[in-house]
Amino acid sequence: MAKFDQYTGVLFDLHGVIADSSQYHLQAWHQLADELGITWTQSLAERVLGMSRQDSLTTILQAGHQLNRYTAAEQVKLGDRKNQMYLELISQMSPADVLPGIIDFLDELKAQHYGIVLASASVNAPLEIKKMQLTDYFPLIVDPATLTRNKPDPEIYVRAASLLNLSPTNCLGIEDSKTGLTAVNGAGALSVGVGATAEIATADVKFADTAELTLAGIQKQIEQQH
Repeated sequence: MAKFDQYTGVLFDLHGVIADSSQYHLQAWHQLADELGITWTQSLAERVLGMSRQDSLTTILQAGHQLNRYTAAEQVKLGDRKNQMYLELISQMSPADVLPGIIDFLDELKAQHYGIVLASASVNAPLEIKKMQLTDYFPLIVDPATLTRNKPDPEIYVRAASLLNLSPTNCLGIEDSKTGLTAVNGAGALSVGVGATAEIATADVKFADTAELTLAGIQKQIEQQH
């Protein structure tokens, strides 16, 4: 049975949890789809959220029946092209992009000596953290290039916990997507979902938005369940 005081580490997804930079990702993928003559849809947008660059590209090319049109090397180039567009978009990022309540929550975690790790599938995560002036909170960031599998596989959260020398069972994992929550739950961490009800249905603890995130709020929900 989970007890609140067993948790000493907090593992953060980036997009949709700390910043709404997913809008920039979707904008860049949308631009690439337009260039390739592939119709961009809401359904496509929902599917690529939280996926790695390669998985997102595969999904978009499949949607446009173009997967066989490009060699592996050409697909890497397309991924790089999307990343260039994305970097141009996020070059404008600033502390104003941090979602409501997140700074207060990070301050609370630091004050209570919780371990904090960023577990994002994005290779640009360190740059985004820097642009938002959050580097002091995130000295520990999982490098997605060192992983063999992407979310929904739990590997990224297992790795994040190991950076704190903790078992995932002593960590909270904060996510806003089904894909991410599957990864947190698979790792054995306590999942904290933030966002739309349908998207976070599998979370152990649920909040409608980031402004509600507090240790007291998490503790209350854990204790209510037992």
